[in-house]
Amino acid sequence: MASNRSPLESALADLIVFNGKVVTVDKNFSIARAIAVKDGIILAVGSHEEIIALAGKKTRKIDLQGSTVLPGINDAHIHASLFGGTRPPVVLDVSYPAVKSIDDLVNTIGEKAKSAKPGEWIRGMGLDPVLLNECQQNSGRYPTRWDLDRISPDNPVYIGAIPFRGERIVLFNTRAWNLAGIHKDTPFARGGEVVKDPVTGEFTGLVRGMLTDDLVTGVVPLLTREQKKQALLTAMRELNTLGITSITEPSLGPAGALVYGGLWDSECISIYNDLNNEGKLTVRVSILLLFTPYGRYHPEELLKGLPEIGIHTGFGNKWLRIAGIKLFADGIPPMKTAWMYEDYTGGGNGALIFSGQTDEQRCQELRNIVAHAHKLGFQIGVHATGDRSIDACIDGFVRAEQEQPKDLRHYIIHGDFVPGKSARRMAEYHIGVSVQPVLANVMSGPIAFSVGKERATKLLPLKTLMEAGVHVSGGSDAPVTIPDWKQGIQAAVLRESIPGDLSADSGQRISREQAIRMYTIEGAWQDHMEQVKGSIEPGKVADFCILDEDILNVEPHKITDIRTLMTVAGGKIVYDAM
Repeated sequence: MASNRSPLESALADLIVFNGKVVTVDKNFSIARAIAVKDGIILAVGSHEEIIALAGKKTRKIDLQGSTVLPGINDAHIHASLFGGTRPPVVLDVSYPAVKSIDDLVNTIGEKAKSAKPGEWIRGMGLDPVLLNECQQNSGRYPTRWDLDRISPDNPVYIGAIPFRGERIVLFNTRAWNLAGIHKDTPFARGGEVVKDPVTGEFTGLVRGMLTDDLVTGVVPLLTREQKKQALLTAMRELNTLGITSITEPSLGPAGALVYGGLWDSECISIYNDLNNEGKLTVRVSILLLFTPYGRYHPEELLKGLPEIGIHTGFGNKWLRIAGIKLFADGIPPMKTAWMYEDYTGGGNGALIFSGQTDEQRCQELRNIVAHAHKLGFQIGVHATGDRSIDACIDGFVRAEQEQPKDLRHYIIHGDFVPGKSARRMAEYHIGVSVQPVLANVMSGPIAFSVGKERATKLLPLKTLMEAGVHVSGGSDAPVTIPDWKQGIQAAVLRESIPGDLSADSGQRISREQAIRMYTIEGAWQDHMEQVKGSIEPGKVADFCILDEDILNVEPHKITDIRTLMTVAGGKIVYDAM
């Protein structure tokens, strides 16, 4: 069908935003005043006069009235499917302050029970008994299955804590308890506590610790495809409200088949693909494939699985792509499971979680897997937090690149204690690091307890890495933290520890410009897409967000107070609060 537009109109912009402060995040960190968009691509960036000249009769014009514009935010490490699956409407919100008491909890479940179908599972997320009024007033009082039975005797109820955030805890009602086949004399494996009534010895329905994972997996049914789709849509909608237009999903694949209700499984990749085909993606998604779960490493699963999928890093398009694969090298410092050169306070220094009886055997297994994936063309993102495990990963990356140069941009995920001395080697071989400054801040207290205050000051040496030329991308690891990138910017700029008795700075504060780059162009570099997104420049995708304050000049403690007024992805307005 012929276009109704004249040749002149066809050359004009679809959308223009003007009269603002446009932080382009280009090579020179230039500041412009306006942007012109055509067919989802940035047509021009410049002064008010230059850009207005590109407007036609059908051009939509938005007066920024002095507002600040940033490139679309790239959360380089977020479990978006899981984040969306821990929020309404997939589950009930039973977190504080939505739920402040056991009575609130019961009423929330009761309202859902009124409309639930017979036998339908009722799910809630965000349980934290410590914050409930009755539990604060009486240290021995906790919510029980009998509280829930009053309002939901026929529908099984499962209430859990937000994954990765705080204590592992689950509460079942009696109907769910019976479906699990659990009774007073049921034996349980180690790794958790099934709370009993101190008088009767009956199980209260409350379970703590690692045992919760096994019970939930064995009892609570997996989410349906439609529920998973709703989780993804919910996540994208909330991310757009924050100005986020790109993400890395770091753990989806066959190893996530039974994890978190199926929110890490391969079906989620299929659903992302459906949304892409339907034109419903409002964030650009890069996926790291998960072939083997944390703590139960089976190299044969990955060695067999990689060749069979018949794809490689970068498979996909500008909206949905396979970024590479995810591996786990060690645990986390607060649990003393990160592999460290020096012993923890009280002894032990952790270990790699690869197979092998000795450190060298485990290191060799790591190198073998890295070499195999590298040969097949897969970028590798490795969860590694201890200085010794990070060096082992770097060694594996360097060897693979030396043997077969491919510039796949392998990277360390988290990198809590990435050795500063290794920074130049990382830069030389294009080894990146994906960090979460908020998570490091929150964990600085527990980390200081496990490694000592002096060693804790070496946590996340961002300035050292950046000065050496290492590409550092920023993320949230949501739902571990909330996916508000402004908290990450503020944390990286101020380096203020929590609870505040630790000097977390240690000379590692970075500038706002550097922090903004972490959440924009560096995330694009991690995706091999720095020529496509990550900055506001002609020819790149029209992804940007409009803020109500000047992030470059606002008082640093008020960075987190900045609101997103509008988010544009691919030239389309996907969030509007102006």
